[in-house]
Amino acid sequence: MMLRHWRIWLLALIVFSSVLAIGFKTYPYGRNSVEIVYFSDESPARGVLEQGMVISSVNGRSVQGLGGWEEVTQGLEGETTIVADGKTYTFDVNESLGIDVAEIQKSNINFGLDLRGGTRIVLTPTENATKETIDQVISTLQTRANLYGLREMNFIPLRGSGGEYYVLIEVAGINRDIVEDLLSTQGKFEAKISKPVQLLGDSGVMQLGSETFDVTLVGNDTISIEGMTLEPGGEFTLKGIDFEYLNRTEGNSLMFMGKAYDGDDIELVQTDPQSSGVVPIQGGYRFFFSVLVSSEGAQRFADITSGSPSYLDLASGERYLESVLFLYLDDSLVSDLRISADLGGRLVQNPQVTGSRTEQEDAIEEKMRLQTILRSGALPTSLEVASVDIISPALGEDFFQSTIYAAVLAVALVIVIVFIRYRSLRVAVPMALVGLSEVVIILGIAATNDALIWGTVLVISFLMVATAWWKKHSIDLYAWAAVLIIPLIGLSSWTIDLPAIGGIIAAIGTGVDHQIIIADETRSGAKGKRTYNIKDRIGRAFFIIFGAAATSIAAMVPLMTIGIGFLRGFAITTIVGVLVGILITRPAYARIIEILNKDD
Repeated sequence: MMLRHWRIWLLALIVFSSVLAIGFKTYPYGRNSVEIVYFSDESPARGVLEQGMVISSVNGRSVQGLGGWEEVTQGLEGETTIVADGKTYTFDVNESLGIDVAEIQKSNINFGLDLRGGTRIVLTPTENATKETIDQVISTLQTRANLYGLREMNFIPLRGSGGEYYVLIEVAGINRDIVEDLLSTQGKFEAKISKPVQLLGDSGVMQLGSETFDVTLVGNDTISIEGMTLEPGGEFTLKGIDFEYLNRTEGNSLMFMGKAYDGDDIELVQTDPQSSGVVPIQGGYRFFFSVLVSSEGAQRFADITSGSPSYLDLASGERYLESVLFLYLDDSLVSDLRISADLGGRLVQNPQVTGSRTEQEDAIEEKMRLQTILRSGALPTSLEVASVDIISPALGEDFFQSTIYAAVLAVALVIVIVFIRYRSLRVAVPMALVGLSEVVIILGIAATNDALIWGTVLVISFLMVATAWWKKHSIDLYAWAAVLIIPLIGLSSWTIDLPAIGGIIAAIGTGVDHQIIIADETRSGAKGKRTYNIKDRIGRAFFIIFGAAATSIAAMVPLMTIGIGFLRGFAITTIVGVLVGILITRPAYARIIEILNKDD
């Protein structure tokens, strides 16, 4: 008897599994713990704890949500003990712990920034970029985010209607400075060394390692070298080294600039305390860190510095080359370093990057930024910040509550309107309940960490339909498609944001229309001179429903594959909603109506 109504039992199984997929979640560190979303510059926990870690207690006091976090961290100073992800960490707090936290999500649904709050950034390339270029950009940005400790950050490629590409970044708790200074920076690194050449009369000699090249002054500032005539600003290559002719100095010498290293020569950026740090100096703080460069870069350093004259620094008593090492990032000077005289003509594979800032926090921030950019490499194209949207968590909570109220009101209105139309609660109430079940199923399919649940559903539903088929009950191709497609889609997940909610509304609206078609067909048996039985009438209804569903899916596929703007989430949710409707809920509703109206 139960197998005769297998479609209804299948709907019940899918709804029950969706509820589990949404709400079944374990809390290994406590249900009321908080999740780290951001560290301030001065936080003593920065570099030790990471974004996404769950804090359960501070100084032995349990954290009870955001309110409890503010209570246990207020006025912290001195030695502070934090339990994060079950491990104990101790920090020395001066003024502030510098950690921003958020509530742990109480469900497995990954809500978008529209609902949970955060920052949405859109970066646009400054030049035409292909899909492969954008993929490389996202890979580099992901590396930078991980190195900087920004773990909970999503990078999404977008394509506009005109074919142009963008990079969408979604993250909780990030300020605009990090976006502009870290994520949108191209990161083109170059180390250049000035190369003076003394003139005797109108001629001089440029020494590069063991080789020499004659330089002749042929005009006021025009020179000739290796058959090339150059004006100031002219570029040329000697011995595989790119040079720029800068100018002629008052001391009757010529000044050149040769590129010793670039980003491709950086093999290792050292971050250990012996090779990296921040020290106080007069008027501020100096940061430093060492890098390991390739042997080719070291050879270019030796060639450029060979033969460079030196001078005695009276203040320190040290001798330095007249050549100076200039470090550039995206064509902007980062620092200029004097080169010790004993390094001239030698292979140097571990130069030191230095700089200074007035405040200690700024020095630490700049050191981390440069280290991160050098470790991740340069972007294939430069980026500009097109927009930065800050979304308040309170706004998301208010919107979500309003959505729930609107859904309840919509169900009530559907019941009232359908009851007025058919004068029957046997039609109106199942229609509203099936509509609600579609919402639950869509959210359950979109949930995360539910592979075990949907794997179990796949097995149980397949056995259910197979048994019904064995017992000679009516089983069609769509039944087999339902037990395979819906659980397999459930293994995937996506973000529920405003476009996705729009897709849910569209799917539910389409579902109500389809159920009205089923109700109309089943309650009107006479068609001209011919009278149809209830199965024929349901078949006529589903012919219309499948045609409408195919049209809806066909309209959404381009939006899902092309991914125009934020419409991709809308398209995915709408397609899933339509599939759930035609494979699960519509057949179950038709069976319910058939049972309730079998005496009509």
